[in-house]
Amino acid sequence: QLRLSLRLNYDLINSEFNLSDKRYWFVTHSCGHEYKFEWEQVKFQFKQLENGRAIPDSTTAKLMCPHCNKEIDEHTRHQMVNKGRWIATNPNGEKGVVGFQCSRMISPLNTIEEMVSKYADALYSFNLQTFYNNELGEVYENEYEKEIDIIQLEQTRDDSFNLHNIPEALGICIATDQQLDRLESTVIAFDEKNVWVLGHEFFYSHDCTKIEAPAWNELDKFCRQDFKTPSGRTIPTLAVFVDSSNGNATETVKRFTGRWAKYHPIKGSSSTTSPLFKKSTEAGYKLQILNVHEGKLTIRKLLNHMLSDEPDLAPTQLHFSSSLPHDYFDQLTAEELKPRGGKLQWRLKQGQKRNEALDCFVYSLIAREYAVSKLGTHQPYRKLREFRASTKEQMQVQPVINKEETKPEPELKSQIKAPPKRTVRRTGGTGWFGK
Repeated sequence: QLRLSLRLNYDLINSEFNLSDKRYWFVTHSCGHEYKFEWEQVKFQFKQLENGRAIPDSTTAKLMCPHCNKEIDEHTRHQMVNKGRWIATNPNGEKGVVGFQCSRMISPLNTIEEMVSKYADALYSFNLQTFYNNELGEVYENEYEKEIDIIQLEQTRDDSFNLHNIPEALGICIATDQQLDRLESTVIAFDEKNVWVLGHEFFYSHDCTKIEAPAWNELDKFCRQDFKTPSGRTIPTLAVFVDSSNGNATETVKRFTGRWAKYHPIKGSSSTTSPLFKKSTEAGYKLQILNVHEGKLTIRKLLNHMLSDEPDLAPTQLHFSSSLPHDYFDQLTAEELKPRGGKLQWRLKQGQKRNEALDCFVYSLIAREYAVSKLGTHQPYRKLREFRASTKEQMQVQPVINKEETKPEPELKSQIKAPPKRTVRRTGGTGWFGK
């Protein structure tokens, strides 16, 4: 049975396929890796249209091997398909039920460039279901429109960590959203594979558009504190993003972020295809412009992974402290993708009024990417691990004072060796770990 699926919940063919042994056509690349072609292996750039929208540029389409990351041309693709084989992937299927699935990616009658052209048309007309059904032979489920189960999210709250009990992370990032009567800040700790949302804090004042508001001093004191693990190790704060999109508080944010090199004023971009973060001086001072659209897509992907049957497959594991506000997850899922102005945009759901928690989480995750990109190395997490190891060593080398003897024995004194000095190589990342 060839699977040409319709809708996820109403597709009889797909339901029957799920009962089968699920056979897919596997190919082998010259690097020796055997796998099946999937749409995520097709890479392309976007091009801007006159109406302001951006669509995939089919002339830049490339099929990449997921193992060695080398480009696969059309001739090689045909050779790989010719030498491929069906492999059953569902040992738990019903006995004797055989099912096959394939996409046009293994067809010699079209090219990858032609498929990207059809994908661009589907994306432009907001009709991706047709592309997934007809070209890929797959069910289509828009993970960004799918309603997230708030009860499931609430059950992920974790009592094992918070701002006063921080895991052995590599870095800290903070993001702040400015409102008239308050500042809201999300604090995350992270390493290569994990992000721990430690807390979401509030700093209240009568008018936070003015730098004289006490909330700004409270925020400053909060951000400059030493965030420590239970063992006493200080985790370096690498970046603090402060939203300056409120025109009434732009000058206030500018003055506040001038207090410390780790403070960075930010502003969300209206573009959905711009870089994740980009420095701008158009306002007369250094400002980071963030692609919040991409940031929200990432969060929705990670949340869906978190609640899926295989959460360990997520590229980043999210962990939420039980100390977060009671409505935190309501705000985190307060927006949905809707067509507007000829493109899909994140909009507040009907009945939702607050989304500050979502904004702060977006800013903090982008702050993480920004911070590691500024460490002056192609292996930023290795540098962070080395710094963590050095701080642990310093904590372990503690002088022991004998209160009963004020002077050491002469022969013991001569045996005491000073610990070897650590040689610190200065790079472009100097200063990120200090104060």
